Amino acid sequence: MTKNKSGSHSATSIYPLFYKKVVPLNKESHSELYIEGIEGYTHTKETNSVYIAAIEFIQIAKEYPIVFAKGADDKVFPVALLGLEKNQNLFVDNEGAWTAEYIPAYVRRYPFILATPNEKESTFAVCIDESYPGFNTAKEGKPLFDEKGQQLDILSQAIEFLKDYQAHVQLTVLFCENLSTLDLLEPMQANIEFAGGEKSTLGGFMGVSREKLKSLKPAQFSELVKSDQMELIYAHLASLSNMNDLIKRRS
Repeated sequence: MTKNKSGSHSATSIYPLFYKKVVPLNKESHSELYIEGIEGYTHTKETNSVYIAAIEFIQIAKEYPIVFAKGADDKVFPVALLGLEKNQNLFVDNEGAWTAEYIPAYVRRYPFILATPNEKESTFAVCIDESYPGFNTAKEGKPLFDEKGQQLDILSQAIEFLKDYQAHVQLTVLFCENLSTLDLLEPMQANIEFAGGEKSTLGGFMGVSREKLKSLKPAQFSELVKSDQMELIYAHLASLSNMNDLIKRRS
């Protein structure tokens, strides 16, 4: 499993998935920066899971298995499985096209990201991956700033997306903390047999235990329903049937 801890990061920590050179966006040093649109998702080919926010569960559950992983800080977070092996994304074809209808927000926000300047900071700054080849000063694509240093539409829209995404990350954190408090998660393992007879085991992730869910006290169960977290749990459980689709994609 990929151990990306959350939807936000420190610019000085290990870079999050896909990002190679995260730096704060600066209207002085990046005043002449242009951006070309992402033409493909080849940069995600070696990722077998991505972080997802709670608001995405219903959409994600239609096409991807949703499971839970644990980061280095022992905090739980939800991910969409993209592959059955390490460094394998079965949702990107050889031309770099994403082959599912819904693309996770974690993927769509690239090459922008909210990050803290260092581990001691708590305030997020808008950052970019300077290694993204679509960034240039040759005036290819669209500019990020006008001549007065004001944000242009493409940058403003990206920042609004990041802010909205971060708000949903915080709600997702609360959901996962509640799952841990209620002790609803248990280790999961998928024993896979491919069409040709090849067998494989996928582990290192967790899922909600149906038995533990049934044993909740009425007040606890009621609170999950009232907070809409039960809907997220059902989406997670239903999504596990998508493991068969991963096997088909792999075969």
